[in-house]
Amino acid sequence: MAEKKEVPDEWPPVSGEYAIGNPEDPVVVSSVGTYFKEDEVISHGASMVGPTKTENIGLEKIIANTISNPNIRFLILAGTEVPGHRTAGSMNALYKNGVDSDSKKIINAPGAIPFIENASMEAIERFREQVEVIDMIGTEDLSKIGAKIKELKERDPGAFPEEPIIIKLGVEAAEEGALAEIPLAMPAEPFMDVINKATEEIRYKSQIITRDQKLTSGISANAILGILTGIILAVLIALPFIGLI
Repeated sequence: MAEKKEVPDEWPPVSGEYAIGNPEDPVVVSSVGTYFKEDEVISHGASMVGPTKTENIGLEKIIANTISNPNIRFLILAGTEVPGHRTAGSMNALYKNGVDSDSKKIINAPGAIPFIENASMEAIERFREQVEVIDMIGTEDLSKIGAKIKELKERDPGAFPEEPIIIKLGVEAAEEGALAEIPLAMPAEPFMDVINKATEEIRYKSQIITRDQKLTSGISANAILGILTGIILAVLIALPFIGLI
């Protein structure tokens, strides 16, 4: 029987749109751009299953939740690829090529903004050593995915020999790809909290866009942030009064 390690109480340390199975099972399934019947995938023996929408924050979440559990040794990429983001292709590139230590860009990744900003090089390399990435992208047949999970469990090498690494992502509070839902009227404190979270998310994404150096205009990150922040503040402040018109 494969040797297992005790899983930290806070596992998984980063929240997201996924279901959790037995944390001692060695296989994680990313459905990438598809939503699977999570209970069925878990019943086949996956320790975690859920979509991965982006080639930056989405991959960071997988890294954080994998290296915090040494029992995870395989990552299956299945479902449909995400257009533009090319999440599965970017994960394959990260696994095969790694990340440039200076720019933090995934080497030869096909995604639009493939930067791993919130995970250290140590965490990234630990992830690449700990897991084997299985490319089943395009497969949505859960019986085939279940058969692959069974196959991988049979060749489980046991827990990774090093201790768990716990990292907290700076954008954990903002659900990946989610939009803030704002009622027509709200108390001042929660209202300002929504504004602060939205502003922080804009700041993070504008920094990534600027670092990618794909923008050909001369607009600085601060200018982009100022414009976007001004727009969102105007909309947020106006919303509570719409119901009064």
